[in-house]
Order: sequence, then structure tokens, then C-alpha cells
Amino acid sequence: MSILFPKVKKPREWDYRPIYYDPEKEERKEKLRELQMQRGESDSSVKGHTLHRGSFREAADRNKSDRLRNKKHSSLLFWVIVLALLIFVFYFLI
Repeated sequence: MSILFPKVKKPREWDYRPIYYDPEKEERKEKLRELQMQRGESDSSVKGHTLHRGSFREAADRNKSDRLRNKKHSSLLFWVIVLALLIFVFYFLI
């Protein structure tokens, strides 16, 4: 019977929680932060990272110098290896 009706697995469930941007909530947080700074308080719940328009781009720009340095290092390493191989090959061929 399993030849006619093969066992079909259920598809995996997709557990996605969307993140919505609420400008009013952001304004309330900013006002609360300003009031607490005026009073000299520090609240750990107010501090932290929030998502805002352009935050991924800002993070990418901060990491850009690391990527460029790694790219330059890897290309330099590549050319050093190629040069070493060419010297090795010409030494044993000539």
C-alpha cells in the first residue's frame, strides 16, 4: 500500500515575528531618555540598540574598514603565493 500512497512529510513551519517601526513609540522613548538625562538618572531599559531607518547601513559602514583591510591582506597574500610558486617552478625548470 505504501507504493501507491507514499508517506509525505509535512513542510517545516515558518516562525516569523515581524518587527514594526512605530514612530510614536520612538518619540516617547526619546523624550523619556531626555528627561532621565536631565534628572541625572540612568535606566538600563532605555539604553540599548533600537532599529531605525538606516541602522543596517550604519552598521555596514562601521564594518567597511575591516572588510577593506581583510580584502587587501588576502590579495597581498595571493600575490605572494603566486610569486613564490613562479620562483619555485622556474628554479627547478631552469
